[in-house]
Amino acid sequence: MATDALTLNRRAARTLPWLRWLVLAIGAVAVIYPIGLFLINSLKTNAEFVVAPLAWPTHWAFENYIEAWNKANMGRLIGNSAIVSVATTALTIVLSSMLAFGLHAFRFRGQDAILASVVMTLTIPAQVYIIPLYIVVISLKLTNNHLALILPYTAGAMPLAVVLFRNYFAGLPYELIDAARIDGATSFDIYSRILMPLARPVLGAVGIFTFVGAWNEFFLALVFIQRKELYTLPLGTQVFATSEYSTDFTLLFAAFSISMLPMVIVYLLMQRQFIAGMAGGALKG
Repeated sequence: MATDALTLNRRAARTLPWLRWLVLAIGAVAVIYPIGLFLINSLKTNAEFVVAPLAWPTHWAFENYIEAWNKANMGRLIGNSAIVSVATTALTIVLSSMLAFGLHAFRFRGQDAILASVVMTLTIPAQVYIIPLYIVVISLKLTNNHLALILPYTAGAMPLAVVLFRNYFAGLPYELIDAARIDGATSFDIYSRILMPLARPVLGAVGIFTFVGAWNEFFLALVFIQRKELYTLPLGTQVFATSEYSTDFTLLFAAFSISMLPMVIVYLLMQRQFIAGMAGGALKG
């Protein structure tokens, strides 16, 4: 019996790495294949795409990217999206980290209720509160203004960011705060000079999540922005999908490929912090 069990354990030890590689390979194909198909179709003519969407291009139409850039004025769209996304990311990091620090460093009545209410807002989509949000934006005269997007995007990104920051702070030794207070450090000193430098992994995770979410958001931009010079990328690329008689799919694919590039760059620059932040912020606390 002991020999049979040892044999099974050895077989399992040899098989498990292969199973892991198989699962990773399937996952990689599931992600890479649609992206590759997307990029290949962006280099076809529209007629060729309609006839053979899964085939390789017979003529590599690199001019699709130039035409898409010029037709949609992609430079302006990227600039608008960058303003909104960077401002949203900065506000989210500052406000959510401060709230998370308060929930971790201080003990007060109602603390758990505040944290629970923050977590509950994760389940509420924007479509549910769009009418009261629209009334607020109209009352503040923020329509056709980037603030009409930055402020709601920040509010929508904060719940997840607060949870990640708070859980990461909870995983750090509380003695750090006590020792700093004994040395005369103020609460802001503890937040800015001790906890935030240690929270760089969570900064990366929150930064990527928030930036990508703001970069890709379409619904609120459609509601609050009507002036074309303020369009963000998701809103501006509609020019390829709203033709009266047809949709120019290849130009649409080319425009989307251009819009994906900044997100890929941000992730490549911050992938280590993203992985470490997700592991620390999700599992600690």
